[in-house]
Amino acid sequence: MFEHGQVVLQVLTSDFDACPAEILAWLKSRWREENFLKYAPDNYGTGQICDYIAGIQASTKVTGNPARKAASASLRQAEKTLAAARESYAAMLAGPAIPAAVKNTKLIPAAGKKITRAEKALAQAEAARDKIPARLPANIIDPHAQVALLRAGRRGLQMVLRLLAHNAEHWLASHLNAYLRDDDEYRAITRQAIIRGLAGVITYTPAAISVRLDQPGSPRVARALELLLDEINAAPPTMPGDTRPITYHLMPAGQI
Repeated sequence: MFEHGQVVLQVLTSDFDACPAEILAWLKSRWREENFLKYAPDNYGTGQICDYIAGIQASTKVTGNPARKAASASLRQAEKTLAAARESYAAMLAGPAIPAAVKNTKLIPAAGKKITRAEKALAQAEAARDKIPARLPANIIDPHAQVALLRAGRRGLQMVLRLLAHNAEHWLASHLNAYLRDDDEYRAITRQAIIRGLAGVITYTPAAISVRLDQPGSPRVARALELLLDEINAAPPTMPGDTRPITYHLMPAGQI
């Protein structure tokens, strides 16, 4: 339990060595990750390249062999049969109501043969079980066994684009704040007024790409954005595989 002023927080942890501030920082960072994973598809469009199409192929996963399990069941039954034969033999020998002559001439020889047969059956069951592999690839056990594999490459690409978009947004917010000078709200302003709020027109020519953005509603944000675009246009970026420079401009106020 951590107390700060009038706020009391209860945190369950198995780390008894970390200080309270570290634990609270870890919790905050963890929730920032969750929030970002929810935010990214809604604002960066990375979810558009995500799919759940799977490739179907033969399953080579090593799994328990049903034949081995059946052989083990037969072995256990043979063990029970032998144990029952031995128990019956012992009970017969200890039975006071059975005459000794009957035991010696009939019952003991018959019980011995029964035990011998049970021992032989147990040995055969054990030998048969040991010849069968305990685990095999699923498609060896069942030639029709298949598995659906998601396209991991697409998911990996989505995660890479999320990270790139996050880094780009971080760069944009930090550089915008150099002109905005609003340390409390600059990230929210970047997201709400620029990333989510601005539309524009992209013009492609054989020599260049031009992006014209609508004016932000706030004059101070518009001024800061104009200065940021001047900074970007001083060394225009390009897209991978395309040498055309990309320049950014704000449309005059009131122009559509």
